Amino acid sequence: MTDSTHTDDPDYWFSSGERERDAGNLRQAQLCFERATVLDPYNAVYWSELGLVMNENDKSGYDALRCIRHALELDSRCAAIWCAKGVVLFRQGDPEAAVVAFQRATNLNPHEADYWMNLGLAYAALEEYKHALLAFEIGIEIVPTDSSFWERKGTVLLALGEKERAEHCLANARRFC
Repeated sequence: MTDSTHTDDPDYWFSSGERERDAGNLRQAQLCFERATVLDPYNAVYWSELGLVMNENDKSGYDALRCIRHALELDSRCAAIWCAKGVVLFRQGDPEAAVVAFQRATNLNPHEADYWMNLGLAYAALEEYKHALLAFEIGIEIVPTDSSFWERKGTVLLALGEKERAEHCLANARRFC
């Protein structure tokens, strides 16, 4: 996996971690991200990605949150890190805390559709359907042909008792699949 020219290059290890994660090799990805953080302990993104993959490997998430908190200490203005924190908190069963993190992510970068999706899902888990609806609508403004947003909006509208609007959204979801 390594050659001697890259053993001290944190970017190499981070990129290797991303490849391993994308291939589903989460243990190997964690080792690569850990190596990147050892070589460059001040890179917030390295710590955030380490936290996310640790959360996938160990569902308890304590160490994952510790890594993400450290990443936020290094760069509290990075929307992606706030989103990562929200993901870990949501997976740990704390949608209220996840909402706070996702709100911070959307405030820092309101043009990233994934942040709005995550915020909407967290609100829906709390049965705060009007807030979820707003998040999904903003996501649709950003990516109007994303079937996932239309489907989630339709589902939330059904929960709010708005069957006709929901059917329209679900039809769009099928159309954009």
